[in-house]
Amino acid sequence: MPNIKSLQNFQKEIEDLKSEIKKLKNRKKYGLVWEEKPEEVVELCKEKLPVLTEDNKREIRTDKEKPVNILIEGDNYHALSVLNYTHQAKVDVIYIDPPYNTGAKDWKYNNDFIDSNDTYRHSKWISMMNSRIHLAKKLLKNTGVFICAIDHYELSNLGLLCDEIFGEENRLGIVTVVHKPEGRQFANFFSPSNEFMLVYARNKNLAKFQKVVLSEEKGEEFDEEDEKGRFKLQNFIRLTDGKYSLRENKPTGFYPIYVSSDLTKFSLEKKPNYEIALPITNKGVERVWKTLGDTFMEKVEDGAIVAKKESGKIVLYEKFRLSQVLTTHWIDKKYHGYHYGTKLLEEILGEKIFDFPKSLYLLIDILKITANENATVLDFFAGSGTTGHAVLELNKADGGNRQVILCTNNENYIAEKVCYPRIKKVIEGYRSNKGLGGNLKYFKADKAYFIEAKPTDINKKKLVDKSTEMLCLKENCFEVVKKGQNFKIFTNNKNKYLGIIYDDTGIELFKKEVKKLNEKIITYIFSLDDSAREEEFEDIEKLVELKPIPAVILNVYKKIFK
Repeated sequence: MPNIKSLQNFQKEIEDLKSEIKKLKNRKKYGLVWEEKPEEVVELCKEKLPVLTEDNKREIRTDKEKPVNILIEGDNYHALSVLNYTHQAKVDVIYIDPPYNTGAKDWKYNNDFIDSNDTYRHSKWISMMNSRIHLAKKLLKNTGVFICAIDHYELSNLGLLCDEIFGEENRLGIVTVVHKPEGRQFANFFSPSNEFMLVYARNKNLAKFQKVVLSEEKGEEFDEEDEKGRFKLQNFIRLTDGKYSLRENKPTGFYPIYVSSDLTKFSLEKKPNYEIALPITNKGVERVWKTLGDTFMEKVEDGAIVAKKESGKIVLYEKFRLSQVLTTHWIDKKYHGYHYGTKLLEEILGEKIFDFPKSLYLLIDILKITANENATVLDFFAGSGTTGHAVLELNKADGGNRQVILCTNNENYIAEKVCYPRIKKVIEGYRSNKGLGGNLKYFKADKAYFIEAKPTDINKKKLVDKSTEMLCLKENCFEVVKKGQNFKIFTNNKNKYLGIIYDDTGIELFKKEVKKLNEKIITYIFSLDDSAREEEFEDIEKLVELKPIPAVILNVYKKIFK
């Protein structure tokens, strides 16, 4: 006769089979399907809530006027969870370079290295990426752009996954980057010499590129510049398109344009002291202009037409700029990983302690295209910190105020001995290289400081006591103005103020400081429910914007961890 334990196991197997059958019935007909594998760091958040703790010893500060950049050490799922409270819909660009799942034990899942013999290798990788990209998508502004580097091992899987998360209609392109022209050693059949960047918009209708990146060769070709950028001059006579460039086949395109004597004004009507220009070549062939008259005048208004006097006649040129539609094959030698990634990092750190960092110039160029001068940039697979380095270089080059948020674990001390030292040296200078300047705050998403998820009064108070770093990060206020009994007041370089009241005993003392400052302060106040206790601030209601903690934090966590 079977024992009770055997019956219980049998019943569990039946329930598991029922669950699988239900999944099969509900399974979609098209798209990426994989065997979902539970991940310990994800499951942990159902029981405990992540918070940040600052490592004050690693703070870098060189200029109060510059943005405060962020480095978070810890599992990126936990970091993204915190950022879903502090930075939801605030990020302009996300760039990541995740493990490529080559089977070479280059990443861990539940603390075990994943190698090519693991039959669930692809499912584990997809599960890992799926949970993180879903959280990351919520951080993007509606105008934001997501970029993921990858090679051929997981390209097809990642493409389907991103199509599902962002929508195929929001895929901007797949860029091929030649990073190793000689190909990989010991490869069979084809030797890969390139990687890829998958580029998606949060909303394709709202996204736009910032600048066009020129290769060295193209840079020489586009040899003139104005306030709108670089351009080259092209004759405004249509010289291509075969028979349709000739007057006899397109007579509406042959019309007179009148140009002032100083070559700066244009008209389609005859005017005194204006000279006529016609689309006739030096050989006397009657052709047509590139546009009709109305469009020509629009180009004049836009400053796109230039007139020159050549061989006694007026010649018209159009300023030709590179199109905002970029090619998807990037072959510039500055994207090669060895010289502009590995060797550069070795020069900065003084030794080789990290394999295969990305080319700094690849990151600079992709951020030139996607990140405006005030953008917030996130890299949650920060590795050696190339993205952070690129943001600092861009800010130095164009005077921008971009802020970068880097997240990396500390596997093999990558956060402490690679990413952080690189950013520190780039900011402060190394060897003969002058520092780029900037500021950095170093936080940890350490499991040792997680708060129990059960919404008891004790746990709520613990979360409030541990909330300072998260609230400072959310409001971008880090400079302490006043530290009193059970309250703190912070500011930033933009005259923004943040107040945190940790306990009832801090309310009256906080109010006295607010009256002294006489500035509007975003105020987070401890409350066991969702109320912000407005009645206690009626006398200074115009000076405070009240928000209850931990309710505002718990409400976000409830949504992402449900």
